[in-house]
Amino acid sequence: MKKIVSSCVMLFCCLPVFAQLTPGQHMVGGRLGLGFQLENSGISYTNDDRVDWGTLGVGYGLSYYYLTTKHIGLGVDISYGDFEGGELFKSSDEVDDKTHLFEAMLSARLTANPSDKFRLYFPVGLGITAARQDIHIDKYGVKYDKKATDTSLAWFIGAGLEFDLGSNGWSVGLEARYHTFRFDTEKLTRNAPAAVQSAANRRLSYLLFQWLISKRF
Repeated sequence: MKKIVSSCVMLFCCLPVFAQLTPGQHMVGGRLGLGFQLENSGISYTNDDRVDWGTLGVGYGLSYYYLTTKHIGLGVDISYGDFEGGELFKSSDEVDDKTHLFEAMLSARLTANPSDKFRLYFPVGLGITAARQDIHIDKYGVKYDKKATDTSLAWFIGAGLEFDLGSNGWSVGLEARYHTFRFDTEKLTRNAPAAVQSAANRRLSYLLFQWLISKRF
């Protein structure tokens, strides 16, 4: 009986050791969530009306980090986003912009409390975004369709909470990110009707709220 009690006590005492982040660990993770645009596309089809580029979207991605210290991980992050934005009217009129994003970034992660099973962390990333927009305007007598792709420098910053599942290196959590990139709207409005105007090189941004799962080894 004493041996069983002693074994249980030793196991309990060892749990924090299993949970903690340590230098030299590798961390691979996957994410899935919803995104929300923070501004319109900048493209107008009347003096006052602007086209939304991504009112609501789905985002998912993969990340890899190598823990250089127990607090800091360095790695890469790739993600894909599928956004739709626009207006549907009672008549046959419609204004819509479908946007697809592919992002590849170098990233870092700062963990506030690496020795705990429930951890707070902050990811940041810098890289490129390839954005493809498919715009459709059928409103006020203006009919216009165009697709264009633009690549730009991009970055993100975020915050997350994760919780270890047992002592085998698996974790789950929630994460919020702010992403921003640029899009040359003239690629979408070149040869467009006079009513369709661009905002030139436009900064676009969105918030992403995600569920994540990761594995350390």
